Amino acid sequence: MKKTSFLIAGTLLCHAFCLNAQIETPTMGWSSWNTFAVNISEDIIKGQADAMVSQGLKDAGYQYINIDDGFQYGRTAAGKVRSHPQRFPRGIKVVCDYIHSKGLKAGIYSDAGDCTCGSLSNGDTKNTNVGFYGYEQVDADYYFKELEFDFIKVDYCGGSHLGLNEQAQYTAIHDAIVNTGKDVRYNLCRWAFPGTWCHDISTSWRTTGDISDSWKSVKGILAENLYLSAYCYDGCYNDMDMLEVGRSMSEEEDKTHFGMWCIMSSPLLIGCNMATLREKPLELLKNPELIALNQDPLGLQAYVVQHI
Repeated sequence: MKKTSFLIAGTLLCHAFCLNAQIETPTMGWSSWNTFAVNISEDIIKGQADAMVSQGLKDAGYQYINIDDGFQYGRTAAGKVRSHPQRFPRGIKVVCDYIHSKGLKAGIYSDAGDCTCGSLSNGDTKNTNVGFYGYEQVDADYYFKELEFDFIKVDYCGGSHLGLNEQAQYTAIHDAIVNTGKDVRYNLCRWAFPGTWCHDISTSWRTTGDISDSWKSVKGILAENLYLSAYCYDGCYNDMDMLEVGRSMSEEEDKTHFGMWCIMSSPLLIGCNMATLREKPLELLKNPELIALNQDPLGLQAYVVQHI
């Protein structure tokens, strides 16, 4: 196994003075983007919900099935985001309800601007005019009151494209979510630490660009998060992006990747196809000791104490 050039000290020991025993711990679940990108469907998402249960991942603590980019198809005359007619012919509500029927929670995706990353980078042209911009309360009411999703990842490709003020726009979305009266986990996907303001409006925020299925990518993301521990507290977390465990990295690389995400209190969102997980990565993703570190109710992140 390759050695790193730093020493990490984590919050491995609990103490008797945890101020908030009800603090939210990092999100654990699965997201569609790493494996499927925009090529998702009702059957794919339902199959992953089934696999989370049958593979024992639900029992290990994973609970969110998050639908990323690719489910949208413009807007209806009433302004609501329309579900893609080929990928989700019965609508997205059917899928959300199915996820809930498995005892799991359901997550959805949008953008702070007008269009999504899929429309700009993946040629998914129907994903224009489906972001929150100009529809903040309409979309919040639709996703959380009507469809009953529990989590949302809000990207920034459309926001960047429009040159929006990110703090103002992400705060407007937060306010719209609060207005629904629903308990929603709100993830900001800005691809860099946004600033201390994000702590007041969200439960997690991406700190880097997208992860890829390579050891170089994992090391780069780890390095960019080494000095962000001060911003991880009160149930709010630095999001190091989705997990690549179970794809093409070596067993030792997978172990290091998962272990670092756990002790640094990152959300744990599986990114592979759970239905085809091999024995070793599945065993790793269910490791109770590592998960216990990640889900420590103190909610603190490991930090560097010495370079060696």
